[in-house]
Amino acid sequence: MNGIEWGEYKWQRYTLPEIFEMTNTKSIAQENITFGSGETPYVTAAATNNGVLTHISCPDEWLEKGHCIMIGGKTLTFTYQEKDFCSNDSHNIALYVRDKKMETKACFMFLIAALRASLNNRYSWGSSISMKKIRQEYFFLPVTNGKINITLMENFIAELEAERIAELEAYLQAAGLANTRLTDGEAALLSG
Repeated sequence: MNGIEWGEYKWQRYTLPEIFEMTNTKSIAQENITFGSGETPYVTAAATNNGVLTHISCPDEWLEKGHCIMIGGKTLTFTYQEKDFCSNDSHNIALYVRDKKMETKACFMFLIAALRASLNNRYSWGSSISMKKIRQEYFFLPVTNGKINITLMENFIAELEAERIAELEAYLQAAGLANTRLTDGEAALLSG
């Protein structure tokens, strides 16, 4: 099965190597870093804070290029890494889109959702993903006239974000917090 009709859209099956260049990340063990020592995100396979544990001073030889999806190999977490980063584990896998038109945050968010939907039921801590395994995997993307519909992907994510913002604004209004402003200290704490 290479394609399916779902709703008003056609979805095409792609192997991960068709869409991504893939590489294992380098590994800097946590005991070898100094927390808060720099500006480079130190990314782990954690599902919280986009996988960023801290920011460090990272040597160039350990630096991974940003604008990628990082998969936590042992935990199957998916994060979008916008900036160059350092990783804590060589079992993590960085996915770089082959088509540079797909190198937008919205496309990365859509790709993460599609990957998660396809891979989550097959991998876990006891059956972690690896480069060898991932090369055989596939997932589905929307197509129009035989080409990946990037506009649909971006619009879908924009609609989801607009819905979440509207829900948050309604909640803040109902809770009497609509005009609340952060103090300078709160803003500084949130900015790291």
